[in-house]
Amino acid sequence: MNTIEFFLEPSKENYHTLLVKSQDGSFRYIHSKYYPTKESSYLQDIVNPEKYDVCIILGIGLGYHLAYIADIIPFFKQIICIDINNYLSNATIPPHIQLLLHHPSVQLVFVNPDNLDQLRDIIQLQFIKGIQVIDHPASFHAFPHIFSSIKKIIQQIVEKSVANHLTASLFAYRYCKNALINLNRLPDCLPVAQYRAIHTNQPCIIVAPGPSLDDTLYQLKDHQHNCIIIAVDSALKALHAHSIIPDYIVSIDPQPIVFAHLFATQPTVHIITTLTAHPMIFSFPAIVSLNTHPICQLLEELYPGAIGSVDSRTGTVLGDAVSFAHFAGCNPIAIAGADFSFPHFTTYARSTEYHYRYQLVHSRYTPLETKNIDYIIHASKRTLATGTFSRKNFIQYRDALNAMLPQNESIYHINPVLPLSHAKAISIHNFLSLPQVMNYIKQEKPHVSQPLSHTIHLHDIYIMLNDKNILHSIFESSRVYNDTHIQRIHHLLHKE
Repeated sequence: MNTIEFFLEPSKENYHTLLVKSQDGSFRYIHSKYYPTKESSYLQDIVNPEKYDVCIILGIGLGYHLAYIADIIPFFKQIICIDINNYLSNATIPPHIQLLLHHPSVQLVFVNPDNLDQLRDIIQLQFIKGIQVIDHPASFHAFPHIFSSIKKIIQQIVEKSVANHLTASLFAYRYCKNALINLNRLPDCLPVAQYRAIHTNQPCIIVAPGPSLDDTLYQLKDHQHNCIIIAVDSALKALHAHSIIPDYIVSIDPQPIVFAHLFATQPTVHIITTLTAHPMIFSFPAIVSLNTHPICQLLEELYPGAIGSVDSRTGTVLGDAVSFAHFAGCNPIAIAGADFSFPHFTTYARSTEYHYRYQLVHSRYTPLETKNIDYIIHASKRTLATGTFSRKNFIQYRDALNAMLPQNESIYHINPVLPLSHAKAISIHNFLSLPQVMNYIKQEKPHVSQPLSHTIHLHDIYIMLNDKNILHSIFESSRVYNDTHIQRIHHLLHKE
């Protein structure tokens, strides 16, 4: 338990200054011992409201170094100040600092040093231009390990937010268009809500398309009756090549490339998907889950709890597959083919669509191995993780998955190259040898017989969408700003 020992001491300015017991056991002043208000201009040459509209400051203390923010608050959408203790309760500080710290645009976050991961739930970023993260040197000097850990988590949150923002900007129109097209297929779909706890305490293996999957499939083929198999769409062809039929497929991609992965799909296998996925997916038996898109949120408001959600908030199909396994009650859960890197200078498992495409350009002068290494060097930008080539977004995916892994279940990572810290490393042989797996024989899949046609009414949904105010709000929230795109969506709604 990290207990922060601190003292409020009078300064020569008749205000308090702050003395803390630092991590190394010595006592340090967070502000000047005699003239703490001299720090008021600290941020003047650092903060940049022209380039950023969100500012995150690591280290609050008594707030003297934050004074300059008062002059530029209107230029920011968010100002977030983070510390590991609230020193302000009994402190005497200048009135203008008091006003600043209570300003509605300034969010003060006091995080427990023993539970820094709570920042992932607390910090919700809303930006258009960019995010600036600023260190308070005195706070870092007093608690270097804690604030370094905080900074690492904040960087991960920022990277994820920027990636999500970029994805939303690039695909905003496609997401919105897909959601409106897929509305018509919704009555034929099964709601994911009906799958809650449907596989309670049944073993499960989630299959991703990483290179390490090759070694797994040979053994899984003979034991596929011993566990529930959930495949991400890009691993489907690899399973098909080994005559393995998954119980569920997870597919959320809004682009038509997904069709190439699903060629090998058995017509009886249900696909877990979401409203913003490519409409082709809805030509298969679909289990629909809601995500954070405004049209999905509108459906949740109209029919609370009727559809349900297994959205992992990681932005990855693997994250949603893990979320579904947990939602369905599976235990233990194993994850295979999740390498988050390029082990042995290979990109994907054999027989996947990606591997097949590389084979098409294989020639005597540019063999597959050369193509692989060229791609890896280019895509990784020489990013190394534990000696293996990776990509920054792969590391982000791993960190996001780590953060959402359920703590109350047995989670295994099969043959990990970059291990998940919240999962136990295991070989496929040892997983299949677990008593829970060996003693389980897959039964006929439980029958879910209530499609959404029993619950939702498209007429009511379209009445809501034809309300100009509601539609405008959806455009704003979805970041659909292009006039041509808006006209196309209006035309699409008129057709429906």
